[in-house]
Amino acid sequence: MNIEDILKKAHSKLRNTQYGKLEAEVILANLLNKERVYLHINNKEELDDRIIDSFESNVEELINNKPLQYITGKQEWMGLSFKVNENVLIPREDTRILLEQILKFKDTFELPIILEIGTGSGILPVVLKKNWPQARLIVTEISKDTLEVARENFKQHNVEIKSYNCDFLDDIKANSIKADIIFSNPPYISEEEYLELDEEVKREPYGALVGGTDGLDYYRRLAEEYIDVVRDRAYILLELGCQQYEIVRKILEEKGLKFIGIYKDDGNRNRVLVMEHINYEN
Repeated sequence: MNIEDILKKAHSKLRNTQYGKLEAEVILANLLNKERVYLHINNKEELDDRIIDSFESNVEELINNKPLQYITGKQEWMGLSFKVNENVLIPREDTRILLEQILKFKDTFELPIILEIGTGSGILPVVLKKNWPQARLIVTEISKDTLEVARENFKQHNVEIKSYNCDFLDDIKANSIKADIIFSNPPYISEEEYLELDEEVKREPYGALVGGTDGLDYYRRLAEEYIDVVRDRAYILLELGCQQYEIVRKILEEKGLKFIGIYKDDGNRNRVLVMEHINYEN
């Protein structure tokens, strides 16, 4: 079977699904380790049985709601390719807003210590380090399997990032690390909202999506613990659900943080909250 024929067959199988020609081409190009344009230029090329079997298996996985990124094992984000698998949340475009807001502090700090809580696949610290090489990046991640993916991405992109496999801030406090900037894209979906998610999204790690009964557990914990890991003046940047801005701001303000700004995503939804800590006693 050649490239043209197998893609036609796949397109037919995908006709009554949300997927189509694009996803089929991405899967086949990945198996061949080629760009998609190769498939069009060489559409009469015969495929060996191993590729055919793998392709047909991958198409079935797609039909059964396995995310395309988990099938190919990679995701493009901010012009870079990252390894992803079932142990990590798939990077979203909206997370770019968080990155952009962090980079606005380049004029504020010369050699900052920047801490990410819950790094996931590690995409944010990688791109941040490439755009702010003077910064010292430190990340935490509770899942050993997830952190393994992040460390592979750090190595792949040749960036020096210190990582701790720990719950929340445990190892940061144990090592007396004080940060200038803390950021996170935490789990913020409520248990009720989770039930309404697409089946494909539910294939992603539950713990990376759901932030407790009301989706706010992470923010409450951060409000209680941030004071142990910040310098006298520091900033906290958080991605949040579009309906959570007011309540998250209130949670953090009640623990002494000052509101700096709320920034919207491309859909004009509240997405990134920026808060400031100042120790007036020093």
